Amino acid sequence: MDGTSIDTERFKDLMSNVAATVTVVTAPSDDGPIGITVSAFTSVSADPPIVLICIDKVAGSLGQFLAAPGFTVNFMPEGTEDTAMLFATRGADKFGAAEWSDPQTGGAGPVLTEGFQMLECETVERTEMGDHWVIYGRVLAEGGEPATPLIYFNRNFAKLENLG
Repeated sequence: MDGTSIDTERFKDLMSNVAATVTVVTAPSDDGPIGITVSAFTSVSADPPIVLICIDKVAGSLGQFLAAPGFTVNFMPEGTEDTAMLFATRGADKFGAAEWSDPQTGGAGPVLTEGFQMLECETVERTEMGDHWVIYGRVLAEGGEPATPLIYFNRNFAKLENLG
């Protein structure tokens, strides 16, 4: 390999074909709760249980997420496209428009009523990587019941079908 990378737009096009469960990540801040819709979420370790989220460096709430002691990953079910878009919109009154409750874990973010499952996390690591920050969280609490997730695929919301 010669050390060069593929074109940024081509990479984005390729990655748009990777289906992802839509998650809304919330956290506490000095100015009240914050939240953002992310598709870059994954598990890292089962023992101990650790997950990661990726937040774009241009996100308005990035500094608050980096300063937060923890966060909550809310898994969104089919039919919650409006909530996902609300949390993806800069400057929107996210917590005035969405129903939520306080987390079980101190330092974690609000739990969205519409979410079908959630993970409350304590932030354990923050890493700057390219045009994003990666935030790792140790899962301290979980809740909810399985449901059909809202999926993001090819830059649009999609539905799972034919799961047999």
